[in-house]
Amino acid sequence: MKILHTSDWHLGKRLFKLDRTPEHELFLEWLLDTLITEKIDLLLIAGDIFDTPMPPHQALEMFYNFLHRVSTETQTETLMIAGNHDSGILLEAPAKILAPHRVKVWGKLSPNPEDHWLRIQNIDLCALPYFRSYELLPQGEGDAIEVLKKYLVRERSLPQVLMLHHLAGVFEAAGSEQVITLSGVDSIPSEILNSFDYVALGHIHKPQKVGPASFYSGSPIPLRFSETKSKSVVIIEENEGALTHHILPIPNFRNLVIVKTDESSYLEDLEKLSKTTELTPMVEIQIELSAPKVGLIDEIKEKLSQKGMELLSFIPYYQGEDRQERKSEKIFQLSTMELFEEFYATKYPQNPNIPEDLKDDFKNLLEKVKHASSSP
Repeated sequence: MKILHTSDWHLGKRLFKLDRTPEHELFLEWLLDTLITEKIDLLLIAGDIFDTPMPPHQALEMFYNFLHRVSTETQTETLMIAGNHDSGILLEAPAKILAPHRVKVWGKLSPNPEDHWLRIQNIDLCALPYFRSYELLPQGEGDAIEVLKKYLVRERSLPQVLMLHHLAGVFEAAGSEQVITLSGVDSIPSEILNSFDYVALGHIHKPQKVGPASFYSGSPIPLRFSETKSKSVVIIEENEGALTHHILPIPNFRNLVIVKTDESSYLEDLEKLSKTTELTPMVEIQIELSAPKVGLIDEIKEKLSQKGMELLSFIPYYQGEDRQERKSEKIFQLSTMELFEEFYATKYPQNPNIPEDLKDDFKNLLEKVKHASSSP
């Protein structure tokens, strides 16, 4: 049995004026081909299928056309959950129509945990859509983690897979997420997920491993300029009761390029650019200037047009004034250690370099956190 895990499509998404539909169409075409060539039995979509609870008609049409093609051109079964961007009611509305086409949807949390378990071929799967505090703790009291365990813990007879749209383990965000806490639980501890043979996570857009067999597949396209990590899906194979997994890269359909430059070198920096993707690359220019320069944007647009590229964002900085960095994006580009170094330098500006013994202690702490899920 072969399973493909993907999430966070955000159909209907825009970046400034840019409609992302062409990228999503190419991704869905690639995904359909992958289901066929890899002979995928089960497609898991772990939430945030749409970018808004009321997606535009074009996004809905694209999604249901894809499901129709999966139903008619493959033997794949499709299981999906709602994310925090989705309307669970909207996703579940056509459930009876979708069922004969091998499609099952969990749009909202049921008070009966059994409703979230499904035996399919050689695995037992638990699917939990995004849920809010009043659903998890309807009386407003109790331990959210203990309630969650009632949904997750089942007697084992087959390999168990969990599909979940939430924060889990120690993760690195991409910067384009709405990182929303849930029922007072900032992040589900990895050790709670230990009993599962694979955990298919959605919500974080940066592909990453957060436990021995727990993965965020990430978004299939970069949703902001700050997202520079290659996109991917995860393929899981079941063989005689054992699950293995590997990462399958997604082609880059459109480059999002950041150029950091100044008035003396911007022409040279623009000359270095080249088009390497099927769709027109979009460029953000971050430029330092001594004073406003008439015609600069038009000149840059013309240079980029000659390269088969387009200017989407222009951010000027002027000498002699404080540069206002987009800190939210910078933060998500840093590793945990780099964030600690930034914090230390801010806290102790007179002596900004972290002592080596403190740095070693912090590294050891990070290692303990990362490997906590594999501890006895």
